[in-house]
Amino acid sequence: MEEINNFQQEPDESLFRAWERFKELLMKCPQHYLTDMYEVILFYNGLDVPTRQILDSKGAIPTKTVVDAKIAIQEMTEYSQKWHDGTSSKARSTETSDGLASMQAQLNNLRREIKKVNEKVYAAQVGCELCKGPHYTKDCPLKEEVNTLEEAYYTQFGTPYQPAGQYRAAGP
Repeated sequence: MEEINNFQQEPDESLFRAWERFKELLMKCPQHYLTDMYEVILFYNGLDVPTRQILDSKGAIPTKTVVDAKIAIQEMTEYSQKWHDGTSSKARSTETSDGLASMQAQLNNLRREIKKVNEKVYAAQVGCELCKGPHYTKDCPLKEEVNTLEEAYYTQFGTPYQPAGQYRAAGP
């Protein structure tokens, strides 16, 4: 009974841990004969000022009904449990950062692969103007041969080379 009446939140103890410890004290002494409101007040008064301020963000606990006060405490302890689950928040932050960096790298690799596939699909759809193959004209393996042929034809005949089947329109 003395522990219940003198309850104090430990340094660096989360709201969740403090609430759990307070409920354990109440269970150890089931014949405590405290009203629900007095339990709430003992718990609230045993909290440090910053934790009380966080709890009061749902409305000042001492001004609430017992039911509303216990609901507010329960809601805030659930939030507290999510944020203070006994692991170092710095370690969680580092793990999260590393995980995000890894996912970002994977997304970048995926984007590059998708870009390559899209380029190949486009090249296959458009095709090469020289050989009609599934690649860009600029990447055609025959391009060097055509350039050499064009140069030889121009040097020999003084006119631009035109592949067979492509004729210029006759002039007037």
